[in-house]
This record gives sequence, C-alpha cells and structure tokens, in this order.
Amino acid sequence: MKVVFATGNQGKVREVREKLKSLNVEVISLKDLNVSLEPPEETGETFLENAYQKATYYAKRLNLPVIAEDSGLVVEKLGGLPGVRSARFAGENATDEENNALLIKKLKELGLTESPAKYVSFFVFSYPETFGFWSEGEVKGKVITEPRGSGGFGYDPLFIPEGYSKTMAELTIEEKNRISHRGKALEKFVRLLKDVL
Repeated sequence: MKVVFATGNQGKVREVREKLKSLNVEVISLKDLNVSLEPPEETGETFLENAYQKATYYAKRLNLPVIAEDSGLVVEKLGGLPGVRSARFAGENATDEENNALLIKKLKELGLTESPAKYVSFFVFSYPETFGFWSEGEVKGKVITEPRGSGGFGYDPLFIPEGYSKTMAELTIEEKNRISHRGKALEKFVRLLKDVL
C-alpha cells in the first residue's frame, strides 16, 4: 500500500517510514512525488482541524491515501499560545530562534520565568474519497526562559518534560522519541492503521 505523508519535513518522513515498515506500507513524501501543489491554507482553530484539512486536501488531489500531522506547543500562562501558530508564532517564515525569542519575551512581559505547557500532536489518515481516522499524543511539562541544549528543533531548548530536569534539546534522540508527543500519536496511529489493513 502506497501512502503519501503530507509534510516537507524529511525528519518526520523518516520517523513515520520506520514505524510503518512492519505493516508493509510504503510511505512517500510530497517531495518524492515531484508534483507542485499549492499547500492548503491552514485555517483551523485546532491541530486536529489543520491536520484534517491537509490530509483531505492532498488525498483528493493526489488520488492516494494521505497521512498529515499537525503539532505544536500550548503554554498555559499564555492562554494556549503559540498553539496552532507554533511554527509561525513570530511570523509566516519565522525561524525556530525567532519563535523561541518571542515566547521568552511574552513570558517575561508577564514577569514569569516558567509556565506549565504541553506539546501536542495529531495524525490524520484520509482516503481520496473518504475520511479515515485520527490519533493524538501529548507530553506535559513546562517552558522556561533560558534556552538549554542543542538537540531537537522548534521549542525543544525551552521545554522540560514532566519528570525530567533536562530540556527536550538536552535529551538524546532515543530519550526524546520514547516520550515525545509525536511518538505517542504515532503509536496509536499504527494500531489504528493495522485494524484498517
């Protein structure tokens, strides 16, 4: 079975490919297909809505089953920000550094050095003619205002998972994958896909 993973992030593609290998599912990326499709506008107010928009959009246009994922950081003391705007918190083409700087600035404006937070991830599977299923995962913890570590990406240098004293960016890739929101969502996703197949 051929499935398209609607992402430009090759790291995510490798992760999903690895997980679905045992199910005899060939995961191809948008890059592999060599088609130029305008990405859909992500207008959802939740991660699930955005993942659903991406999955159904690409499935219809490519006439293939599609996996899409949306994830981000939800910071309690910022009323849930950056939320669905996690990747573009500081602007449309913002870098990780710019997004992190804005998060630190917003916390400091409130006189805070940390806040409870969680990383969340949603996967959606869609056929060209009909919606399939979705799964979610989360990891709770807190964000801090002093970046630490050089691993990972996104808000990892600011995020300390519950039960740890290190930031996500200070953990080994194995440690991170064991507890990550994407890892948890993917585990559930694989179980659901097994049932479908």
